[in-house]
Amino acid sequence: MSSPITIKKNLIIFHNPARDWTPIRQQLVKDFGQSIVLTYTMRKRLGFSTRYHIAWITIEDGVRYPEEQIHLDFYNEQAQSWFQLKYLNV
Repeated sequence: MSSPITIKKNLIIFHNPARDWTPIRQQLVKDFGQSIVLTYTMRKRLGFSTRYHIAWITIEDGVRYPEEQIHLDFYNEQAQSWFQLKYLNV
């Protein structure tokens, strides 16, 4: 089973978007207004964009299943650090 959130350089992956990403997205709207959900605004003001992704996860005996994910692509390390400290408490 995948971990709930994967953090890489310039990338954060939410493996369970309904549980992990949705509350953060709602908090972003509270903090910055509804326009923050627009890709251009999010990239300009927060330094990242979001994308929906389907990953095929392999478990025992080669059985595979699709996992819906949300990827946050960061444009610099400062934006990612700020996001992690403010919204992930990492």
